[in-house]
Amino acid sequence: MTQLTITGNVVADPELRVIPNGKAIATFTVVSSKSVKQADGSWENTDTTFWDIKCWGKTAENVAESVQKGMSVIVVGTAVQENWDDKATGAKRSKIAVTAWNVGIDLKRHVTTASVVQRTDNSFNPPSTPDPWSVPFGSDSAAPF
Repeated sequence: MTQLTITGNVVADPELRVIPNGKAIATFTVVSSKSVKQADGSWENTDTTFWDIKCWGKTAENVAESVQKGMSVIVVGTAVQENWDDKATGAKRSKIAVTAWNVGIDLKRHVTTASVVQRTDNSFNPPSTPDPWSVPFGSDSAAPF
């Protein structure tokens, strides 16, 4: 499994759907490119890539509520090859898509206010085990190293 991080701009508002098993899925496209300064001082975008992004569950719901066309985002996820048969020609087709585990607003380009979402199920929150490396902010306790 290949993990990657993508930064870029959202091409269109995310689409949120609920599949038959009741799980939410959000899909959207991110465009990324490299900006190269030209000899005359202008900038040119090169190596432009469009990334199809899918996210599931609570992440999908939060993306649909928070992300909009034109926003700069940072996506962390895994590359997945999707295969299908073209309905018109019968030819085998494939593409690389990204299953996103984390999606965030790029604070280099945006200012935002975050809200903590309390979950009533354990599908989002990890088990609450004590973190030996965690030190409360402002405490006089030293980290355990």
